[in-house]
Amino acid sequence: MSEARLKQLASDLLLPELERQLAEDPSLWPNVKGLFIVTVAKKKKPMATWYLLLQGKDIKPLITDDEQLARSSAKSKVRVVKIQVEDSDLINFITGGMTGVKAYMTGKIKVRGDLMLAQRLEEVFEKADGRKRAIEFISKNDELRALASGKSKL
Repeated sequence: MSEARLKQLASDLLLPELERQLAEDPSLWPNVKGLFIVTVAKKKKPMATWYLLLQGKDIKPLITDDEQLARSSAKSKVRVVKIQVEDSDLINFITGGMTGVKAYMTGKIKVRGDLMLAQRLEEVFEKADGRKRAIEFISKNDELRALASGKSKL
């Protein structure tokens, strides 16, 4: 991951934090199986791709920007869903400012593949106050707060 991109995308700070929290607390692991390929855009230009590999509540979730790692880490065949979202809309979704259904219906999130599986991604953020944790993380991180509010100096 390049340093320049770290300063451009809030998701580059927020998604690794989500993985850290999931690694620390197995009670947060969702009972969802699938590979979510999330393309994060800025001003409609794809900037990063993240892979969220969820394999049920008994296997640690993986969140990475390394496609090969995500695909090789799958313990069994999993369904794949591709999601494209603006960085700011992803923050809004993770923190509960917008539901997945509303984001999809208004065109804020584009989904290719299993729409029902895509909706289950919300479980990751809802389980065990995940949204509250995300909001707390944003409030403690100056760089992320600036990106989330759209007042980044970049």
